[in-house]
Amino acid sequence: MRTKTIAALTLMGLALALPASAHELTIKAKSNEVKAGVPFEATVQSAHKFIVPEEVEDVSRVRAGIFEDGKFRESPVTGSEKDLCINFTVTPARDGTMLLIAEKDGETWCVTSEGGRSGARKTLEGQGLKVLSATKYDKYAKAILNASGDDKTFAAVVGHPLEIIPVTNPADAKAGEFFEVKILLNGQPYTGPVWATYDGFVTEYENTYAYYTEAESGVAHIRITSPGLWGVRAMQAGLPGAEGDYDSRSLRAFLLFEVK
Repeated sequence: MRTKTIAALTLMGLALALPASAHELTIKAKSNEVKAGVPFEATVQSAHKFIVPEEVEDVSRVRAGIFEDGKFRESPVTGSEKDLCINFTVTPARDGTMLLIAEKDGETWCVTSEGGRSGARKTLEGQGLKVLSATKYDKYAKAILNASGDDKTFAAVVGHPLEIIPVTNPADAKAGEFFEVKILLNGQPYTGPVWATYDGFVTEYENTYAYYTEAESGVAHIRITSPGLWGVRAMQAGLPGAEGDYDSRSLRAFLLFEVK
């Protein structure tokens, strides 16, 4: 496997090529204290800068909640224009490690004869536009909280079409060492680019990550360079579309965890 540390990987071309819907979907907890039966607040954020909220996603398209005992328990979500995020609250059944989930059923974005437009191909063509391409952008995020050495919650597979699953327990992650993940695309090993960064690495520039590597046969290794909140990102474009609605589908996945 080839890996390389990149001090500042800026994907400006990608940012320009994609619509606003290409903001990354992440989860941020409002505290670190997880207690059984006690409501726990968290937010779903959307931005080009890691863990810096930039816009409120369409609440009707976002699901969020807790993954516990092999099941996803969805929570009500509310948008906050003031805080540029979506709020949700879960009530864990036990103390300790918790796995939060967020999913977005994305819009279809079309390149047309009159510029970018949101909507299905057939809908826009019905309005007289010439549609050059139509892509649907779906996003998935997971956040592991309070990882511990004797809890395997971190390794749970939730079944997202594109999913990043830690092999290394975040409780054992240390600066200067490698963090291993496996990545599944529709249940099969993913091969492709992987980005990683941590809170505070850079706040000035969009789409800028601390580390880049490539997953081969579903396995990627990220060198941890600092303690703090880390995010690992993968994406897959060019997946089959749905006739009349969109030509192709793009998937994005984010995994968040704390390194102490």
